[in-house]
Amino acid sequence: MIRRRSAIQHALGESHLDGWLLYDFHGQNPIALRVSGLPTDRILTRRWACFIPTRGEPRWLVHHIEQQSFRDVEGTVHTYVSWRQWRSGLAALLAGARRVAMEISPGGAIPTVSWVDAGTWELVRSLGVDVVSSADVVQVAEAVWTQEQLEQHIRAARHLLAIKDMAFAYVRESLRAGRPLTELDVQAFIVRLFRENDLVTDHPPIVAVDEHTADPHFAPHAEDNRHIRPGTWLLIDMWAKEPGGVYADITWMAYAGERVPSRAQCVFQVVRQARDAVLQTARERLQQGRVVRGWELDDIAREVIRQAGLADYFPHRTGHSLGQDVHGHGVNLDNLETHDYRELIPGIGFTVEPGVYMPEEGLGVRLEVDCYVRPGDLEVTTLPLQEEWVLL
Repeated sequence: MIRRRSAIQHALGESHLDGWLLYDFHGQNPIALRVSGLPTDRILTRRWACFIPTRGEPRWLVHHIEQQSFRDVEGTVHTYVSWRQWRSGLAALLAGARRVAMEISPGGAIPTVSWVDAGTWELVRSLGVDVVSSADVVQVAEAVWTQEQLEQHIRAARHLLAIKDMAFAYVRESLRAGRPLTELDVQAFIVRLFRENDLVTDHPPIVAVDEHTADPHFAPHAEDNRHIRPGTWLLIDMWAKEPGGVYADITWMAYAGERVPSRAQCVFQVVRQARDAVLQTARERLQQGRVVRGWELDDIAREVIRQAGLADYFPHRTGHSLGQDVHGHGVNLDNLETHDYRELIPGIGFTVEPGVYMPEEGLGVRLEVDCYVRPGDLEVTTLPLQEEWVLL
C-alpha cells in the first residue's frame, strides 16, 4: 500500500502538479521503494515506475518477468518487455499529465532527494512532461511521522539519554579506580547497552577524546585509540532506534576533571548559545504561524558562531532530518553544504547540532538534541538540554 497516499495527493494538488512519478532501477531510489510500500523481500532487478495522479488510482509500469513482485499493489499494473515498450508504456502512464514530480534536485541543491538518473529525467521530459523536484512531496510522504513512530522515537530517546548517563558513570568510575580506559572500551560499553535495550543502529557511536573531538566524524579504531585520562575532554555521539522505528540521535560533552579549561568553556558556551538560538527562533516562528525553512535556522546558528569569531571552525550543517534512516529525507537545517529551502511542517523530526572544531587546539565541541514539529509549536524530545560540561 502506498504510504500516506491521500496526504500525497493533497500535497500534489497544493503544488499544482498532475502527479508524482516514482521510478526505480535495482533499488537505487530508496524514496520510491519506501513510498510505494513494496515489501523488501520482492525481486526487483528491472526498471519500474508508479504514477500517483493528483486524483485517482495509481498506475504502474513493471517488467513482465517481475509482475509477481507487484501482485498486491494499489491501482492498475501494466507490463513491458522491451526498451521500446518501456518508452511507450511511460508515455501511456503519463497520458494527460503536463507537470509531475520526480526525485531530482535542480543544480544538485538537495542531494537527499536526488535519486533519478539524468537519462530517465531526459526520457520523461521528451514525452512532453515538465519534471520538477519532489522534495516537498517527499516530506509529506516520507518525513512525517505517524503517532506510532513518534512514540518509538521518544522511547529510543529515553534509552539514549539513560545510556549516555551510564557511559559517563562508567568512565568516571574507571578514572577513580585507576583502570585503563580507551575510546573503543567506551564504544563497546555503549553498543552492549544498545543490545540489552533492543536498540539497533547503522554504525557504532562516536567516542572521541581530546584532538579526536576536533574531527566531526571521527570513528575509533585500533590503530588510533586514545586513552581517557584526567584532564581530557570527551565527546559521545550516539544514535539508535527500535527495530523498524525512527531514530533518536544525541551528542554530549564531558571533561575528566574538576575545572574545565577556560578555552574549552568559552567554546562550549558559544555552541550552546547557537543551539539555543535555533530552538528559540524555530519555536517562536512556529507559534506565530510563520513559515520556517531549513536554511534559515542554519543561518541563525552560524551567525552566533560567526560573531564569536569561530565561523571557520563550523564546517557542517546545523541539523539533519530524522526518520527510519538516521539521516532522513526531510528538511535539513542547512545553508552551508546545501541550500535546503524546505519548510518545517507538522509531524517531522530533526536534529539541532551546531559544533566548533579546532584541530590546532585539539578541541571540538558539539551539542546535539532532537526536535519534533507539532502544529504551531516545537518540542525538544531529548531533554534535558546540556547546559554545562559533564564532569567526570
